[in-house]
Amino acid sequence: MRFLIVDPSREFRSTLAGMLRARWPLAFTDEWDPRDRGSPRAALAHERYAAVLLGVELGGEESLDWVAELARDMAAPAVIVHTRTGGEPLAVACMKAGAADFLRQSELSAESLARSVEGALREQETRRAEATGTPAFQRTTQLDSRKLGSPVDRDDRAIPGYRSLCKIGEGGMAQVYLAEREQDGLQLVLKVLDPHLRSDQTFFKRFVQEYKLVAGLHNEYVAHIYDQGFAGEHPYIAMEYLSGGTLATRVHEGLTSLAALRITSQIARALDAIHAHGIIHRDLKPQNILFRDNGRPVIVDFGLAKDLGAKLALTRHGEVIATPRYMSPEQCLGKPADHRSDLYSLGVIFYEMLSGQKIYEHEGPAGLVYQHVHGPIPRLPGRLGGYQGIVDRLLAKEPEERFQSARELFAMIAV
Repeated sequence: MRFLIVDPSREFRSTLAGMLRARWPLAFTDEWDPRDRGSPRAALAHERYAAVLLGVELGGEESLDWVAELARDMAAPAVIVHTRTGGEPLAVACMKAGAADFLRQSELSAESLARSVEGALREQETRRAEATGTPAFQRTTQLDSRKLGSPVDRDDRAIPGYRSLCKIGEGGMAQVYLAEREQDGLQLVLKVLDPHLRSDQTFFKRFVQEYKLVAGLHNEYVAHIYDQGFAGEHPYIAMEYLSGGTLATRVHEGLTSLAALRITSQIARALDAIHAHGIIHRDLKPQNILFRDNGRPVIVDFGLAKDLGAKLALTRHGEVIATPRYMSPEQCLGKPADHRSDLYSLGVIFYEMLSGQKIYEHEGPAGLVYQHVHGPIPRLPGRLGGYQGIVDRLLAKEPEERFQSARELFAMIAV
């Protein structure tokens, strides 16, 4: 593997080279001084690089042009920007220009640099696969089921054509299993309706509707659905297995503000696609956002979603749906909710990713409902103050005061 390090400081180029070799001892590194040699584009004509580590500083419009120039070429290596002086505005500008990641030199370590490079390489692989028409969901990682979930009894939720490996989750109306498709060994997820709810027509129709809604969505940020069927008392949905874990786990481990912004912009893209089909998710929360191996977030669990074009209502009178922590004020009041309700939920998630704290953290369900309707919009710490305007618009009590579409949000923050 070969890397190109672009920076005016010989000392820092040497430091980066050492960090890369700490992770890849056999890696080759070439150094490039942009003050003497100009654009690094010329170097790419002679060598094939896995990634370019490009130094960019405030006012470095020329360097941003280099990022954009490289990003336009699908065959070019991933570009990871590093900076001594830049903050969030420079980070957003670099990501908009096409950088795979943005790193502050003062926070760099061999471990953080390796994570950044590995993530950039996975993302680059995904982009190239998509450009050649190979969807990401066709590539799967075979996993050791002994390290996941709980064992499955031999006859527990037996679904013809599938072999359940382990139980990996359980919700209000279904159990979730990691399974293997017998015809080709593909590992996937089986979501199986709880048999006690089979005779409840509201829950049963919600379950069937989930398949119909998601099966019609062909979007890289929505889980792929393979099949739906009925095995005795066990209606099931077979869907893509997402091995990258949940956003809830990543929030718990801690996210940088730039990572929070990137994930929010990607979720906004997903919501734009969903809303364009007339669908409102209505239960957006960190547990319902999972990641593929390449780091791309994916929205799952459309069990409470609403099709605005459907005439059939699947919510009982007075029933409170969704998770109180992430409900919009209109949901709390039992009022009709549109796509802007999902944007409020995304605002709650964005605040949580940035601050590392849950909104209205010490409130119970009733207190949460009250705070969503009447409480003040929470304030971010001073170091994150630049994001407060986005949080304020997402968490506005009145839908008319929020971003009016996911596309509007994405256009503003896309990284």
